[in-house]
Amino acid sequence: MDTERTGIIDGRGKQLAAILLAPLLLIAGAALPAGADASADRSSVPLECQIRSALAEARGDGLKATAWAVSLAMLEPHSSYAASRVAGLYESLGQDSAAQAWGEQALALDSLNADAAMLVGRMRVLAGEPGLAARVLTPPLRQSGAMPELYALRALAHEVDRDYAAALADLKRTGPLLPAFDWIATGILGMALEDGRLNEAYSAFQLAMKLKPDDARTLSLGVSLAQRLGNPSLERALLRALRASELP
Repeated sequence: MDTERTGIIDGRGKQLAAILLAPLLLIAGAALPAGADASADRSSVPLECQIRSALAEARGDGLKATAWAVSLAMLEPHSSYAASRVAGLYESLGQDSAAQAWGEQALALDSLNADAAMLVGRMRVLAGEPGLAARVLTPPLRQSGAMPELYALRALAHEVDRDYAAALADLKRTGPLLPAFDWIATGILGMALEDGRLNEAYSAFQLAMKLKPDDARTLSLGVSLAQRLGNPSLERALLRALRASELP
């Protein structure tokens, strides 16, 4: 992770500014005009926070969008959606630690929140905690019509955790998006080959070749796999394909 995303000025400064702005925006949004119905106006404040956050985000003002989202989360502390929106906005500001904290809060309120699970899952994989990533991604995947991206991210988590069979199983569940994730299949092939788990490597190789048969990295790894398997005919075929892929 680069210094821009972790530096004091770019990092904690923006996070602190959003936190300090939130109560001020909340007070301003809750201010009632003379003669107004207090209960009616106060009930509209959460909607106003949500709208103002969306408008600020559309204008490219991430800091103010985040501040209004934090205001909404303060007004609705039991809303998983509100916490998840704050998490997503903090991630867009490059504030990974704040994003993860709000994402985990959203999941504590509703473990089926797919957006929060994706965010926390990404953070856990990047932090080298693939097992925890797979755990938070599992509840929303129990719902019918789960997003294919959830399966892809859990496949990546399983790959990093060296559970190659589970990674391939999840990857195949991504449906129409499977061709876009050919690089995960190739990654599983490389790691399984490195670990000497040739059966799983061969399964990953078959899937990777089905998705992108002219990929030079997949073909190179396939040559190594064929050599390890003692399959000279497969090795020759892959070498021919590799030479053809390198032609202009």
